[in-house]
Amino acid sequence: MATAMSPKRFRAELRERLLELHWRQWCALGVACQVEPEKHWVVDLEALVASTLALGREDMRLSKLAREWLVLNREWVSTPRLRRIGQAFAPADDSVASGTEPVARGRAKATRPVVTQPVLLQLQLRALFGMDVRADVFGYLLFNKDGNSSSIARALYVDQKRVYNVLERWNTAGVVRRAPGGYSLVPDAVPAAVAQARDETEWVNWAATHTALDRLHKLLAKVASDDPYVLSSLFRDVRAELEPAAAAVGIHVASADRHPGAAYFVPFVDGVLAWLGRLLGRRE
Repeated sequence: MATAMSPKRFRAELRERLLELHWRQWCALGVACQVEPEKHWVVDLEALVASTLALGREDMRLSKLAREWLVLNREWVSTPRLRRIGQAFAPADDSVASGTEPVARGRAKATRPVVTQPVLLQLQLRALFGMDVRADVFGYLLFNKDGNSSSIARALYVDQKRVYNVLERWNTAGVVRRAPGGYSLVPDAVPAAVAQARDETEWVNWAATHTALDRLHKLLAKVASDDPYVLSSLFRDVRAELEPAAAAVGIHVASADRHPGAAYFVPFVDGVLAWLGRLLGRRE
């Protein structure tokens, strides 16, 4: 798919789609907004908070409302996991992450999340298991065929030893099966309400996705040039970090091998926009 998009327009489009992605997820969580709430991808709260903090001043209203939501709903946030994910982003204000920063009084723009929404399956599982790594491990295995303690801990940004202990206990209890490829959930161990939410949604590794997109956004902000040749060189450097996250949702960011010099600008831009379009439920 060829595009005539200019470097300047790509910067604006990337920012616009990133913000829309965040607004949709916050809207699903209970923040008042004027966009359609997320209805397809399971929201990862800690990844969303860390990414919103990284966006910072790109949208001050979003930052303010996210802060307000955190003050009201801090019990849903896993602070240790948020800190682990946050380390992949630029340093942020810890008071926002913990929900301790004062919020201006006035008409509330955030409410309690309705955890029975399929896209809030993470919170539904936390309501079931408590604020424990078990909820996130269970959620991972719902959408991934199997996994070992190392791969699961790496994907979820949690402690591997704790994941291993949970999996071993569940294996003993007959909740998971252990095989050479790792552990997998026993179908009968999945509650009906959870199974229904799983069947109506898809899972994406939002921590990896948000950090990759944030990396691209930050690099573009640091480079003043709009020369396609200069930007193509930057894109070659960052492509390897973006490709795995894009490929996980069926989109491939073109390799630079067949696109020398400035010719790489167009296929790279097409791949990134198709990726964001997929996450936003669009057809590019």
